[in-house]
Amino acid sequence: MAMLPPPCADFYPTLDALVTAANRHAKDQGYAIVKLRTKKRGHLVVKANLACARGAARKSSGQGKRNCSTIKCDCPFDAYAVQKKNTPGWELTVKNGKHNHGPSSPEDLVVHRRADMTKEVREEIRRFTEAGRKPSEIYTNLRMAAEAQGRRIAVNQRDINNVKSMIRREAIVSAASSTTASSDQLLQHPPTEESSDGTRDPNNLQLRLLEQKIATQEAQLREKDALLREKDAQLQIARLEAELSRRTTNTDNQYPQFNPYG
Repeated sequence: MAMLPPPCADFYPTLDALVTAANRHAKDQGYAIVKLRTKKRGHLVVKANLACARGAARKSSGQGKRNCSTIKCDCPFDAYAVQKKNTPGWELTVKNGKHNHGPSSPEDLVVHRRADMTKEVREEIRRFTEAGRKPSEIYTNLRMAAEAQGRRIAVNQRDINNVKSMIRREAIVSAASSTTASSDQLLQHPPTEESSDGTRDPNNLQLRLLEQKIATQEAQLREKDALLREKDAQLQIARLEAELSRRTTNTDNQYPQFNPYG
């Protein structure tokens, strides 16, 4: 299927509005548009070069080789947006509307996934999460709601898991802050309670509040320590995999496979 370039007949009040409208068209065609370099006149941006999201791959600044997956394929699509003097806004010009790849699913393009992860969608994910729904169920509900409105949502299950992780972190921080604030307030104005001999003794409750605050802080430290250990383990695994790959490559170069018929 031919992927048509975005229309160039309209003017837009801002550069972001132009890019958003262009990507709305590109989403239905199976590609996405990203901003590259911009040109300024004084402090104002007056021109921006645009490209396909599957354009030129960024060159690695490291010395070693990296085996990483990318959707970049040097797509030749080329366009620019400009705000000329005495015009009502930003105008789009497509220099080369051709692509060297087939259409992609919106879920595979980060540009569309970020655009569709709106505040309303995040709140829907939060509501479903609090109701105990699984990520697959949340994804199905979001997709069906979008289709009912005649559109397609580009959010995938990985995005939903990221939002759920953010919600859990917010809940932990909120609970810890609430516990600490309550403990501080009670420590500053401790209520009195009766001791075994019937007299009022504020020290017993104050001691328990101190112990509760210390226990909360220790739990937070243990959680942070667990996260650091997990990150260290992931880094160690990555280093071991890189070393194994390097040794395998050196072995293959040093001892080429014997061909008895060669």
